[in-house]
Amino acid sequence: MKNYIIIISMFLLLSCSKSSSQNSNFTSYVLPAAPSSDMALEEEKAEDVSESVERKLIVTVDIRVNSKDVEKSYKSVEEKVKEYKGYFDNVESSKNRYYLTIRIPKENLYTFIDFIENNENIENKNINTKDVTESYYDIENRIKNREVLLEKLRNYLRESKNIDEILKVEDRINTLTYEIESMKGNLKNMQSSIDYSKVTLSISNVGAIKSNTNIYNKYVSMISFLKEFFSGIIFFIIGFTAVAIPIVLILALFYYICFGKIGLIKKLYKKIK
Repeated sequence: MKNYIIIISMFLLLSCSKSSSQNSNFTSYVLPAAPSSDMALEEEKAEDVSESVERKLIVTVDIRVNSKDVEKSYKSVEEKVKEYKGYFDNVESSKNRYYLTIRIPKENLYTFIDFIENNENIENKNINTKDVTESYYDIENRIKNREVLLEKLRNYLRESKNIDEILKVEDRINTLTYEIESMKGNLKNMQSSIDYSKVTLSISNVGAIKSNTNIYNKYVSMISFLKEFFSGIIFFIIGFTAVAIPIVLILALFYYICFGKIGLIKKLYKKIK
């Protein structure tokens, strides 16, 4: 009898434990109703990056080159960009000038800069390095946390029977999916900027540009002078015409009255004579 009572007691304890475990799992999966655990996962920040972790650096370079033959300089740069497995992000050209935006793999960046320094006349060079290590791993950890949460929600959705809970979980899944895709896009862009350094290269024939500028300025000055000269002549003609026409009309009227058909002076002269 004692053994029978002991067996029943153990059975009841196991049943209570199992029921408690199921209730606990239920509350952990129904995240829309228990936002505290959700927020804990969402707001978790990356830990401080240790010295052993690979640094994530975005390097941008700005170089201005003075070249006597801009076409030749551009061709040599184009060959090196291909050799170093880079690519042109943007190419703008005009007479005696090229403005280039180039992407160079980070491992070839300083070799590319050395090539330009050894073969071109550099007027200005600026190298800027931005450390994005903390931001990079922070985004990476946020993605992992959301992916874990997303998997839990999907598992719960498969077992859920309540329509309201299903709709809430599906809405939360859609929101998390959008957040994950957006973060992955940001991380991909950041990784691209890390892997391929941006080089802004300006190639100009400064002497030719100054010469062309002087010629252009002389041309503009000559056009301005001719414009003012002919404007003055036209203004004189218009002014003279505006003054001369009334005078001519008055003289014509005077002649018509005194010496023309009316001929007052002629008649007076005849009477006197």
